[in-house]
Amino acid sequence: MKKPANVRCLAAVDCAQLTRLAQKVSQQTWSAEDARKENDFDVFHHTQHVVFRFIAGNRDPEDSYANPSWDAWQRVLQPVMDAAIAPFGFTKPVFPKAMLAKLLAGHRIDPHRDGAGSNERVHKIHVPLVTNPDATFHVNGEDFHLEAGHAYEVNNIVSHGAANGGNEDRIHFIFEVYEGAYASLQAKDRHAVL
Repeated sequence: MKKPANVRCLAAVDCAQLTRLAQKVSQQTWSAEDARKENDFDVFHHTQHVVFRFIAGNRDPEDSYANPSWDAWQRVLQPVMDAAIAPFGFTKPVFPKAMLAKLLAGHRIDPHRDGAGSNERVHKIHVPLVTNPDATFHVNGEDFHLEAGHAYEVNNIVSHGAANGGNEDRIHFIFEVYEGAYASLQAKDRHAVL
């Protein structure tokens, strides 16, 4: 799997409906969903998540699960995901992770590398929903402003982080994807060798 050196703009996406819904999520819901998340890492000290889908133990993207919120949000999330990944030309896309991430105004996500086993096997996609000119994404020592209404693939296995220097919380829809047809072929090949 080839990841971009830092950030690659994939496509413009219509995320207006998703943005409206994300902005309506109450602080009580953000807090409750964040308390349940599996990705409770120190670098996210000022970031809250609503996790729709996740990889069990964050190891094998073929071992993912959906939270109850996925059923309620899928009809709005799926068109955004499909539009974002169109440039890949996948025949059987699989989405093991999907979440909203809110970086609080005036705070940051510390530089880190996503080192668990699944990260080298998936494409990490960010779709900014609510942002401002002072919200930046740092990858490999470079700063990028990710514009709302576009989907970006980010290299999450190199040093990356974010800062929100604005007065408004930044909300991104983040998901991961891989080509399921390829994974099926690999599994079939592994069994044929045995």
